[in-house]
Amino acid sequence: MRRYFFHLYDDVVAMDEEGVELSGPAAARERAVAEARQIACAEVLKGHLDLTHRIDVADEDGDTLFTMHFGDTVEVKT
Repeated sequence: MRRYFFHLYDDVVAMDEEGVELSGPAAARERAVAEARQIACAEVLKGHLDLTHRIDVADEDGDTLFTMHFGDTVEVKT
């Protein structure tokens, strides 16, 4: 198990200092999607949503593995 860190960049910047142990990058991606969707829901309840907000996922070496933009986690229909 490796530790992954989920750094949030939205209305504020919140660096994940603790991280979480996960089985691999696929599990980290699933968690990033779930967290982005939860935060997006909270933003909608406050009356706004910025689809460019993001979560950067880093490994325990501090290397950014990928970026999950909120807009990449939902299908927006008009």
